[in-house]
Amino acid sequence: MITAVFGDALLDPVRAELTPDAVVVIEDGRVTARGPRSTISVPADALKLNAEGLTLLPGLVDCHVHLRSQGTGRDLTDWLGTPPSLWVAATVPAARLTLEAGFTAIRDAGGTPAGVRMAVERGIMPGPRMKIAVVGLSQTGGHTDQHFMCGVNIAPRIPDVPNSVVDGVEPMRQRVRETIRAGADWIKLCTSGGVLSPNDDPHHATLTVGEIRAAVEEAATQGRKVMAHAQANQGIKNALIGGVATIEHGIWLDDDAIEMMLDGGNALVPTLVAPLWVIRHADEGRMPKWAADKGRAVFDDHKESVRRAIEAGVRIAFGTDTGVGPHGSMGEEFLLLNELGMEPADCLRSATSVAAETIGWKGEVGTLEPGAFGDLIGVPGNPLENLELVAKAANVHLVVKGGEVVKERAA
Repeated sequence: MITAVFGDALLDPVRAELTPDAVVVIEDGRVTARGPRSTISVPADALKLNAEGLTLLPGLVDCHVHLRSQGTGRDLTDWLGTPPSLWVAATVPAARLTLEAGFTAIRDAGGTPAGVRMAVERGIMPGPRMKIAVVGLSQTGGHTDQHFMCGVNIAPRIPDVPNSVVDGVEPMRQRVRETIRAGADWIKLCTSGGVLSPNDDPHHATLTVGEIRAAVEEAATQGRKVMAHAQANQGIKNALIGGVATIEHGIWLDDDAIEMMLDGGNALVPTLVAPLWVIRHADEGRMPKWAADKGRAVFDDHKESVRRAIEAGVRIAFGTDTGVGPHGSMGEEFLLLNELGMEPADCLRSATSVAAETIGWKGEVGTLEPGAFGDLIGVPGNPLENLELVAKAANVHLVVKGGEVVKERAA
């Protein structure tokens, strides 16, 4: 199958260049040509798609989502009444909304079983391309330990998702092996406390450097890398010392941690919109007080930390923690990054070429170079001049994945 998409312009985020009167040709799911219509030969048998009035650009990439989480807050009573099968079923609308917002590739940061990725790959349900962590691993009392002091554990027990709690170097090695066996493309560790966990504090480091190193070593033997939920300053540094590839959240970066990231070439996945959504849920009565208090306490520090990282030149890979907030709303992160000093072109790169390289899809997603997957979106204008065009799902009028139209809004 050959598809030719004709747009008013084509935006290359890497070069921040706009080519007017452009076409993208996709054959068997991959880009074969793109550029000005006058220079591109379109096969006669191609399906011709007229994207009049739209600027075409690569499909967007979110490096940190949770498809299994519904993004509606944390009502503990509701959680207790939700069977594991419903958590998995909730990924169906989540994946569709993500795709329709223009995000054609994601890294799911934990909670989503491999069967969801397989369902999308086999065409059973619509959704973005996925790399998945399957489960986030933390110590007893850490970020993914949902045991409450009354003895109740509210974490859903999905059969093909390994236990998230692990203590000790050798148990960590085994749990990483189990997680890879369950289909993980990435290993996720929690090297600090977090906001939406009942037993810990975002300021405190969790897991030892030895445990982190064991996970990194074990992952590497099978071609995987490690991402770290790391909010506390020492938790960030421990993760970097232990050899993780990406720092998620990074709420309390100091000069030393920033220098370590620059030296190691590590990417920061900021997820600025996540605590904002916690606060919004809390204001509407959909968040426990302990989580609401932590969300409000970290918000300003989080922004300041990311601002300093941007100014220092740390590599920023777009990620949102969507699932904390509603699926399909992740584009708001563009506006927050821009507020902190990132130029629009850098914001777009963070969600295209930089994100693709960060999660292991360099040259395949986040680009429309020949050979890449035929994933593109169309918006009514130039996002370099107006980031609202990619920040709101309603402004994404066209989504093409692998040469097939998955969203098309009439002009």
